[in-house]
Amino acid sequence: MSLASIALQCGIAAAGALTICGLRMPIARTMHLLDSPDTSRKFHARTTPLVGGLAVFPAIALACIEAVSEGASDEAVAVLYAVVFGFFLIGYADDRVQIRPSRRLLLTLALFAGLVLMTPDLMPPAFAFGGVALHLGAGTVALLAIVGASGALNAINMADGQNGLCPGMLLIWLGYLAATLDPPMAAAALIAGAALAVVLAFNMASLVFLGDVGAYGLGAFVIALMLCGAGSGAIDHGQIVALMTVPVVDCIWLMIERRRRGRSPFDPDRQHLHHILQHALGRFSLLAYLGVVGLGAVAAAQGGWACVAAILVQTGFVAAFRLYGVRMSDPEEEARA
Repeated sequence: MSLASIALQCGIAAAGALTICGLRMPIARTMHLLDSPDTSRKFHARTTPLVGGLAVFPAIALACIEAVSEGASDEAVAVLYAVVFGFFLIGYADDRVQIRPSRRLLLTLALFAGLVLMTPDLMPPAFAFGGVALHLGAGTVALLAIVGASGALNAINMADGQNGLCPGMLLIWLGYLAATLDPPMAAAALIAGAALAVVLAFNMASLVFLGDVGAYGLGAFVIALMLCGAGSGAIDHGQIVALMTVPVVDCIWLMIERRRRGRSPFDPDRQHLHHILQHALGRFSLLAYLGVVGLGAVAAAQGGWACVAAILVQTGFVAAFRLYGVRMSDPEEEARA
């Protein structure tokens, strides 16, 4: 892998993202990707374009081309790109017309099934966790990958509710993958990360949001790279779990809470972990959330039982704030009561 070539591709990706973010309002108006504040859940100060995901999409195309040029299977990369493009379309449609959660879930399962089943390298015969390999067979591991990837993507989308949170989390994971995966996919992670870093800067300034197009599209790309790493043996399933523990545990906990309150698990509210952290820690909430996610990345770099320890610590962090943290008021729940 040529360092100069990768640096050039990263520069092009960042420049493309900067261009789209710079033209954010005309693009958002043309594509009807504007998010307006309301009195229930969206308290941002002004109408904001949902073009963060679009800004990274050209970089993902460039990343896939670079991965093939570095030796990745062109068929596998073509399937990966097609699936990620499908998720961008789902996110775009959801930003425009609000797809029902059940339909989004079915589409997510179908697309990840296509990715896994059409790419045999993503179906290793063993499920490896904490240095222990469980030989479950390729079919069972594939099923776990499809269901797990779908749940993780839903968790990523649900975490997209605070400036810097979802882009920062995805950037941490891309950095880990760039340092860990085989050269072709590591190059892809670097190129996508360069564009996402630009989007993160604009997002922190409240100038752009990722939107569902970004949460679904970029989230699917990152998860696909993780599955590629597990298939090639560069990382194991335990490392993937350590990376994604915080948003996934929060998602599962929140869905159970909603059911206990007699609501749909997919109903929106302001009871996510990042809302609780904002109430408890104020401006330090983002650092706390990303710091604990980063802990998972550090443990994943060590591998083995370090991942198990990190998963326990991260789960304890989520549980402590969800059990004892003061919740924000939720206008929708108050109106329902």
